[in-house]
Amino acid sequence: MAFAEAATIVFLKRLYFPEGWRAPFHSIPPDAMRLEQGRELATLLAIVSVAAHGRPGMKEGIARGLWIAGLWDLAYYALLRSLTGFPSTVSDLDVVFLLPRAWILPVWVPLLGSLAAMAVALRLRRRRAPSGVC
Repeated sequence: MAFAEAATIVFLKRLYFPEGWRAPFHSIPPDAMRLEQGRELATLLAIVSVAAHGRPGMKEGIARGLWIAGLWDLAYYALLRSLTGFPSTVSDLDVVFLLPRAWILPVWVPLLGSLAAMAVALRLRRRRAPSGVC
C-alpha cells in the first residue's frame, strides 16, 4: 500500500511540479485536487477495512487502524526517499494531507504522528481484556 502511494505521488509531483518539489507549492487544477482527495479518502477506507477485518472489538479495531496508518506512513516516506531523494531532511516541507484541504508541514510532523499512533496502538493492545472475557 505504501509503495502504491509513493509511486502515485512521484507521478503527481512530476506532472504538476516539473520544476521540482519545494515550497511554496502552487495549487493543482481543481479536478485533479478532487481526484487526489478521493484517492486519499480511498486509502483511509482501505486502512479502516483492514483494521475492521474479522470484526474485532472497538479497542482492537482502533489499535489495528493506528498501527496500519503509522506503519504505512513511515514506509511511504522511506519509499519516497529511496525513489526520489525527497525528503532530504525531516525539516523539508511537504503536502502531507489534502483532506479537507492541503496540510503543508515539515516531514517530521507526520513521522512523529506515525510513531505516536503506533505507540498508542501498542498501549491499546496491552490493555486488552483477558481471553474469554467480554
